[in-house]
Amino acid sequence: MDLLKRLALNKYGTGNESHIDVNTDICRTCKYKPCIKVCPAGTYEPDEKEILIVHYERCVECSAALVACPFGAITFKYPENGISYTYG
Repeated sequence: MDLLKRLALNKYGTGNESHIDVNTDICRTCKYKPCIKVCPAGTYEPDEKEILIVHYERCVECSAALVACPFGAITFKYPENGISYTYG
């Protein structure tokens, strides 16, 4: 089976609550917000007051934002439904 067909078999579930926790007090002090730039799924975006909005349902659990955050303001646990892989 080729790669594209195999990737199409991945099933994603969304939990009922966020698996990502952001310390917004620390986040407000961050000028550049690298988490927004490095996230391939568009999970993070600032609101009009520069407070980080988290769209946890978009997260692909790559940990890029955790690594990029210079203050350690982002933490996460694997979501309840997580990613389930089914290979046919």
